Amino acid sequence: MPLRIIIADDHPIVLLGTKIIVEKNGVGVIVAQAESAEELEVVLKDTPCDLLVTDFAMPHSQRDGLTMLKRLQRLHPELKIIVLTSIQNPSLIRSMLNLGIQGAVEKNSNLEELIEAIKEVARNKRYISRYFREALADVSALNLNTQTTNLSARELEVVRLLATGSTPSQVAEKLCRSIKTISSTKVSAKTKLGITSDAELYQYARNSHLSV
Repeated sequence: MPLRIIIADDHPIVLLGTKIIVEKNGVGVIVAQAESAEELEVVLKDTPCDLLVTDFAMPHSQRDGLTMLKRLQRLHPELKIIVLTSIQNPSLIRSMLNLGIQGAVEKNSNLEELIEAIKEVARNKRYISRYFREALADVSALNLNTQTTNLSARELEVVRLLATGSTPSQVAEKLCRSIKTISSTKVSAKTKLGITSDAELYQYARNSHLSV
């Protein structure tokens, strides 16, 4: 039986391109697609599959990023997950990997990397694309971006969402937290980063590739 794959991304062109790449290379068959975290949950409930290739941030979803991945793992503990993302911040990538996802591929990487990731993950191995391996190695070996690495996964996610233009109430809804919790998390992140204004915080997020 061919590997059954579901793909999720809020950009139809990415869905189409991924489907063509996967099926052209014969690594599996796309059994369903989704354009939001909510649609993905419905699809996964109704469609048996072996592996999920999903974007990390789908702006039209009520849930986002780490919250979505945690929920998927809880609802489908046997599902193999590859995150295909344009987010480049090493700390956020590390947070994804710390959740236990099996693969992480940068969207701008060679398309062969996605095929290799699917093959490796299907063999129960972890795959991290070359760009992410190098970025994580640079942070570890050279101690780069130490301020960002000091932020918790929740602080990273809150700062990222605020920097993309979401209001505190929208972030609270996406992360299933109170507005008070979001505000205190933002203050905590600013304190760790030595930043005093929201404008500085959002600029830092953009410079650190958090707000892609």
